[in-house]
Amino acid sequence: MFKQLLVYLILAAFLPANTLAANAEAGKELYTPCAACHGQNAEGIVALNSPALAGQSESYMIRQLWDFKKGNRGAADGDTIGAQMRPMAMTLQDGEAIANVAAYLATLPPSKPPATVEGDTANGHKLYNSRCGACHDGKGWGNEALHTPRLNSIGDSYLMRQVQNFQDGVRGAHKDADHGKQMAMMAKSVTAEELKDIAAFLNEPEPQE
Repeated sequence: MFKQLLVYLILAAFLPANTLAANAEAGKELYTPCAACHGQNAEGIVALNSPALAGQSESYMIRQLWDFKKGNRGAADGDTIGAQMRPMAMTLQDGEAIANVAAYLATLPPSKPPATVEGDTANGHKLYNSRCGACHDGKGWGNEALHTPRLNSIGDSYLMRQVQNFQDGVRGAHKDADHGKQMAMMAKSVTAEELKDIAAFLNEPEPQE
C-alpha cells in the first residue's frame, strides 16, 4: 500500500496545476447538453448508466474530460458506455471550456443516486479504509492533491461498473492512463462481494456536523 501511495504522490507532483481562471457561470451554460444524461443538477441517472457529477473533484473532472477528449478513455474495446461520453467531451473546445465545466460541477451540492446494492457496511468500512482511503479520503471525499475522485456521491452502480472495467482492462490500460494504471492494480485486489460491501459503506449517509 505504501509503494502504491508513493507512486500516486510522485505522479501528482509532475502533473501541471490548473492555472486557468475557471468561470463556473460559463461552465453552467456548457453543462446544458450534459443534463440529458447526468441530470439537471448533475445528480446522475442510474437508468442511463450515468454517474452523479455534482460536487465532484474539480481536478479529477478536468483530467477525465481531457482523457475522453484525447481518447485515453472511452476508446477501449468493450467500453460501450464510455464511448458515448467521448463525443460529448469533444464538444468542449479547449482547456478553458473543460475547466469551466469542472468548476461549475464543483459548486453543486453532492447528492447520492438511489442505492442499487446491499452489503455489509461494517466490513465495507474496514475494506475501504485499508484499500481505498489513503487515496480517496477516509470518507470518500476524494483528494485534490492526488487528483482522485469523490466516491461517496457518484452512485454504487457506476462505482461497481468502473471497478469491473479496471479489472477487465477496459479502463486504465491506455499507455497514457497513468492514474488509471494505479487504480487497475487496486481494483484487482477486490472481490465482487467485497466490492458490494464497499459500495454499501459509501452509500451510507454522512453524519451531520
